[in-house]
Amino acid sequence: MTAEAPALRSSEILRFYYPLALSWLFMALESPIAIGVLSRLPGAEVSTAAFFIMMGLALWIESPVIDLLSTSTTLSKNYQDFLTLQRFALGVISVVTAVHFIVAWTPIYGFITESIMGIPPGVAEAARDGFRIMVLWSAFIGWRRFLQGVMIRHGMTKRVGYGTLVRLSTMAVSALSLYKHTGLPSISIAAIALMCSVAAEAVYVHFAAMDAVRMLELEAEGTSPGGLTLPQLLRFHLPLTATTAVMMLGAPVVGAALARAPNSVLALAGWQVAQSLLWLHRTIVFALPEVVITLYRDNASALKLRQFSLNIGVATSGLLFLVAFSRLDIWFFARVLRAERDVAGVAHLAFIAGGLTPLIGALQSYVRGMLTAHHLTMARFAAVIVSMGFVAGLLFLTVVTGIAGVVSAGGALTIALAAELGVLIYSWRRGRPGDPVLEGLAVAEEEAAEEPLDDAAPDEDRRDTRLHPQAGILPLIVAVGLLIVLIRLWYLQVVR
Repeated sequence: MTAEAPALRSSEILRFYYPLALSWLFMALESPIAIGVLSRLPGAEVSTAAFFIMMGLALWIESPVIDLLSTSTTLSKNYQDFLTLQRFALGVISVVTAVHFIVAWTPIYGFITESIMGIPPGVAEAARDGFRIMVLWSAFIGWRRFLQGVMIRHGMTKRVGYGTLVRLSTMAVSALSLYKHTGLPSISIAAIALMCSVAAEAVYVHFAAMDAVRMLELEAEGTSPGGLTLPQLLRFHLPLTATTAVMMLGAPVVGAALARAPNSVLALAGWQVAQSLLWLHRTIVFALPEVVITLYRDNASALKLRQFSLNIGVATSGLLFLVAFSRLDIWFFARVLRAERDVAGVAHLAFIAGGLTPLIGALQSYVRGMLTAHHLTMARFAAVIVSMGFVAGLLFLTVVTGIAGVVSAGGALTIALAAELGVLIYSWRRGRPGDPVLEGLAVAEEEAAEEPLDDAAPDEDRRDTRLHPQAGILPLIVAVGLLIVLIRLWYLQVVR
């Protein structure tokens, strides 16, 4: 009889979580740095709008490498599996980099930005210059995320945070140096600084991960080879990639809707300025899935992780509303980012409209982590398909009814995220091992159910590992709260 593992404590979760949260927070600071430079150079409104388009496209093309973090964290169990993952990661990175190059240097770019998205030609052309500079963006990001997953699996989360600090420092020094000592266009300065930052972080992580790789090598001595095969890897990773790719369509879809707003350049610029601050509040919840994947052990740990995720979500959304209603966000937009008065005003409305997204994101992160830990990755894909359906449908309605703008865009995204949360909760409540609804969606790996939910446990224990049944009403509560906020915001928008 084996001894039971010690109970998971909140302090243990916090120690594991905060370096990852700081890592995400440092990454989120890149946008304010870039906007701060763009706003201090000629053509700030166009450049800020172009930055939104440039990053939206780069992140969407990058989407196949983003989930190398979750894949590596979950599957790098031994050295042989690590080598399989490494070959896979290099292949994905090569394909994605080639796609970025083809889009940037062929007429495909104009077709996407102007013909499909409807971006004003001046904005699209400005974004293209920066987009070309970022051709190796996905390569650096992909290699870094693959190795970060190995470090997280071995508890080296502080090294992950140090890497992002290297990235942020490089971004700040590069942007300031180029701003002070060159006459480059503002969008080019932002793109070069971003590339320097991700390259520096990738180099740091490459060396910082060596200890974790050596540990895998030592553990491999005298043991049987790993059993991870390419088909198993594809069945695990492709749903995650598809999920992220669909999710990352959100920015281009929003851009297409705002491009059809009455004052499209102002709307695009205001939206990007708002996102630079909103992202600081949202981003720390994105560290939660890896925390859940790594620390989940049993029913008791699931309850602790769920409560921790809820606390993070409530705190971040509460802080966001405090900043917004005290109008500190306007001060930040105008004084720190140097946004023009009209842009800051529009950004204020967009910032409030996204006030509930950190809370929803935290709850999503908990459920996503639990689904991933049990290899039910197709459930995440189904949820994001529903979310994007809501986004596209609602934004289409705003365009045809003539109310397209930052408030309607923020409302559409929030409602879509709430719908996605509802699907995730349903999938998890129905997705325990042996349930026919999701049984066919699990990875066909014999070890996928290595530590499944305890089938021998009573039904009450099974329910404890999931959200309470009452949690299914959360999307409705969120939607009602959002409606109240939106009524007020639409009134303000009309008055403006």
